Amino acid sequence: MLRSSIALSARGYGALRYAPTNLLLNAIRTRRGLKWGIPAMLLAGVYFYAAAICTTIINDGGPAGSTC
Repeated sequence: MLRSSIALSARGYGALRYAPTNLLLNAIRTRRGLKWGIPAMLLAGVYFYAAAICTTIINDGGPAGSTC
């Protein structure tokens, strides 16, 4: 049981190597990719701001006209 669990997790890790965020992080971590570090950081700030707006909308009850 433990052996099959370890084998399955190893295959899952192999598939996660090609996830878009992991590819982006690998590109940024190279010496040539250092120039993309600041724009990626600024993009993360935009995503954080969008998440904060969505959280506020959800906490306020969402759109007023949608009562089910």
